[in-house]
Amino acid sequence: MKKELSEMSLKELWEFFLITLKEHNPKYKEWYEIEERQLFSCIKNQDIKRINHIGSSAVEGLIAKPTVDILLEVDNNILEL
Repeated sequence: MKKELSEMSLKELWEFFLITLKEHNPKYKEWYEIEERQLFSCIKNQDIKRINHIGSSAVEGLIAKPTVDILLEVDNNILEL
């Protein structure tokens, strides 16, 4: 019988959703810059208010999940049709 996520214990959830931590990878910055360029190519520059590499992968020397987190702030008017 399969359990719903809401029925699982914390221990079961941790086994199901493993979190991998790795030493800092110098390529994180490069990966961010690639994604940043992609975002600028998809969204008009004037609509982007701010874009930043955030989270543990943005901090050199910090152990982190091997994921580049990006915070993108856009102008409110971007959603108007």
